[in-house]
Amino acid sequence: MRHLIDDPLPDGVYDDAEAAIVRYAQKATRMEPIDDAAYAALAKHFTTGQIIDICMTVGLSNMVNRFHATFLTDVDADTIADAEAGDVIAGSCPIPRPRASSEPSTTAAAL
Repeated sequence: MRHLIDDPLPDGVYDDAEAAIVRYAQKATRMEPIDDAAYAALAKHFTTGQIIDICMTVGLSNMVNRFHATFLTDVDADTIADAEAGDVIAGSCPIPRPRASSEPSTTAAAL
């Protein structure tokens, strides 16, 4: 998780199949075209059905994350405490989460 936004990916962290998934997820998340090279990297390790699963998982994760980014949903206290205590999993996401203000956004308030 610590290297999800690294470009290029560091050597020795991911095997070839994992690196293909991370590179695909980076492109999909940035809404970049999935070119022949990115698809071929996936196809080298995965069946068409597995690539569909990867695509759906990345897409669903992006949809959920965009929802949370819009409404600045709170992270539960246990996760925050674990991250602050240095928990490797809870504090591993390298992408900073914006702090929610005490005032609701105009979009959230309108709902």
